[in-house]
Amino acid sequence: MTVPRRRGPTAPRGTAKAGSSDLSTRGDGPVFRRDRLTALGYTSLAAYAYCLYALAPFLTLLRRDLDFSYLVMSLHSTTFAAGSVLSGLFFTHALRRLGRHRLFWLSVIGTACGAVLLAVGHTVAFTLAATALLGLTGPMLQTSSLALLSVHHSAHRDRALVEANATASLAAVLAPAVIGSLGGTDSGWRAGLALPVVAFVLLYALGRGRPLPDQGPAAGIVRQGRLPGRFWLRAAALGAAAGIEFGTVFYGAPLLVSRLDLSISHAATLMTLFAVGILIGRTAGSRLVNDQGKAPRVLTGSLLLAAAGLGIFWSSHALVLSSAALLIAGAGVANLFPLSFSHAIAAAPDRSDLAAARNQLVVNSAIMAAPLALGALSDRVGVSSAFAVQAVLIVAALLLVTVDRRPAAAGGAGRDPLPEDRG
Repeated sequence: MTVPRRRGPTAPRGTAKAGSSDLSTRGDGPVFRRDRLTALGYTSLAAYAYCLYALAPFLTLLRRDLDFSYLVMSLHSTTFAAGSVLSGLFFTHALRRLGRHRLFWLSVIGTACGAVLLAVGHTVAFTLAATALLGLTGPMLQTSSLALLSVHHSAHRDRALVEANATASLAAVLAPAVIGSLGGTDSGWRAGLALPVVAFVLLYALGRGRPLPDQGPAAGIVRQGRLPGRFWLRAAALGAAAGIEFGTVFYGAPLLVSRLDLSISHAATLMTLFAVGILIGRTAGSRLVNDQGKAPRVLTGSLLLAAAGLGIFWSSHALVLSSAALLIAGAGVANLFPLSFSHAIAAAPDRSDLAAARNQLVVNSAIMAAPLALGALSDRVGVSSAFAVQAVLIVAALLLVTVDRRPAAAGGAGRDPLPEDRG
C-alpha cells in the first residue's frame, strides 16, 4: 500500500467558510451532504474504534495463550496510552511537516500495520511494539479524521461528528463480540483483527487520488501561537466527558461484581448494554443536532441523562434495574464526546487542526487519569465508594458548560471573555 499523491487543492463540498459555525449558530446555510470525503472520515473512525475496543478482549486472550502476568497485560494498555499522549503532543508538528493528506494516509498505514503485527505476534516484545505502534498512529488517524470532517463540514460540524461517532460506536459494539466469539478456537481469535485491516483497504479504495482539503485561508499551514481561553474551558469539559465515559467502561464491570455478586465474565458481558446505549444515543443525536442552535441544549441534556443513568446504576442492587441504568447511562454519555469536541473546535475555527490535536491530548490524558484515580481509590475504599468520582466529573462538566454558555445568553456570543492561553 502506498500513500496516494496529492494532485492539487480541492474545495470542500457542502461547507461554509471556516469559522462560520459555532454551537449557537442558527440560520440558513449549505445543505449537509455525505460525499466520498465524509465516508472516508466515518470509515477511518470506525476502523480505529474497532481496534481500540478489540484491544481489551484481545489482550485477555493473548495473556491466556502466551501465559504472561496481569502486570504485563497492563503494560500493553499503558504502552498504548503513552503512545496516544505522544500522538497528541506531536500531531501538529507532523501535520506541518507532512501535510494533512500525507499524514492521514501514513496514519492509515501505521494503524493497519499495528493491527497486523499484534495479530501475528507470539512474543511479549513483539506485541508490545505492535501496541506502541497502534497507540501512536491510531490516535493520529482519529485526530486527522475528526479535523477533516470539521473542515469539510464546517457548517454542519456537530452533525458530522455525531454521525461519525455513531458509526464508531457500532464498530465498538462489534469488536468484543467478534473477538469473544472466536475466543474458543485455538488461535482463530487473532483473525478478529482482520476486519479493520479490510476497512483500511476500503479506505484506500475510497480515497485514492482524492486530495484532502487543507485548512481555511492558510492552506497547508498549521497556525500556531495562542488558542483562546474559551477553547480551554471547552477542552476541560471535553476531558471531563472522556473521564465519565472511560471511567464507566473500565469500572462498570467491577461495580456490578461488587453490588450484584456477578461473575467477572457475566459482568463484562452485561457492560455491552452500555455500548448499545451509546450507539442508540449517537444515532438519535445525529438528528437532534440538525439545527446548530440545539447543540448546547443537547449537551446539557446528555449530561443530565448520564447523571440519572449512572446514579441509578451506582445505587442499584437489582440486575434488571442495573441493566436498564446502563442503557440510560450509555445514551446520556453517547454525545458528550462528539459535541464537546465540536464545541471546543468552534472556539478556534481558524486553528481547527491545532484545536483537534489539543483536544485529543486532553482526551487521552483523561482516559489515563480517570481509570487510574478509580483504581487507586478502589484499593483504598472499595469500588462502590470510588465510583463517586463519576459524580464529581459530571458536576464539573455541567459547571463548565454552564459557565461557557453564560456570555452567549448575555448577548456576548461573539466575544471571548476569557484571557488567551498559549496553545
